[in-house]
Amino acid sequence: MKPESDDGAGAAAGGGRRVGRPRTSGPSPDAPPRDVIVSVAARLFAEKGYSGTTMTAIARAAGLKQQSLYYWFPRKEQVLQATLAVNRVSLDFIDRLQSVPDSPALKLYRLVRYDTLQLCLSPVDFNEIEQLAAKQPDAFAGFWRDYDRLVRWVVAFIEDGVAQGQLLPVDVELTALGLLTFDEGMQKRFRHRAQHRLDSEIPFRYGEYSAVDYADFAAVTSIRSLLAQPGEVRIIQQQAARYEDSPPPDGRRAEA
Repeated sequence: MKPESDDGAGAAAGGGRRVGRPRTSGPSPDAPPRDVIVSVAARLFAEKGYSGTTMTAIARAAGLKQQSLYYWFPRKEQVLQATLAVNRVSLDFIDRLQSVPDSPALKLYRLVRYDTLQLCLSPVDFNEIEQLAAKQPDAFAGFWRDYDRLVRWVVAFIEDGVAQGQLLPVDVELTALGLLTFDEGMQKRFRHRAQHRLDSEIPFRYGEYSAVDYADFAAVTSIRSLLAQPGEVRIIQQQAARYEDSPPPDGRRAEA
């Protein structure tokens, strides 16, 4: 049974684009002011609690004058709602997936890739939001509802793939949790990449892979591990390339 759709809960308030399912290093210096506000607010909410965080503190941490903050978010409640939207973009994407008659494996591939990309590009650190939501479950009830729906949709795709013989028989809930956790781990490595450049003083160093690199890797690795015929992953990549969210697997990499 497919999860029911929800066209209202968890949507970002305060205008502007929705943020993705989400960066502890913070947004880049040239990030849009709205993204900076959401990122620093999430950190302050986690440190001081929602009630203990003032709009003045958010403006100071964001490096903005208070009137500039009110231009983007007239009320603190709207800032909170923006942090709650970390699951919403992928749920909106699932709504689009339902309109096409693709195989379960192809839908799952596109979802994992899209979810990882949105996490990497989001101004919000998913781990910070989850910790905050655990401390304030009532205020973040929308976050938990959205995440539960996201997990249930992944479960449904896997169940369909198993029923059609395209995917291996697995513990569908554990597999769904594992796939989403993998995506969230990719976000961590992408967000912290500047601290671990090849010229960093930190002994742990790695290349500066793009958000697209992480998204491609997560999708290919996840789906190949579940396919009854792992060699079909290349076909799925080619099928996904018909859509704008999945460019052709021809070696090109878009920087993000």
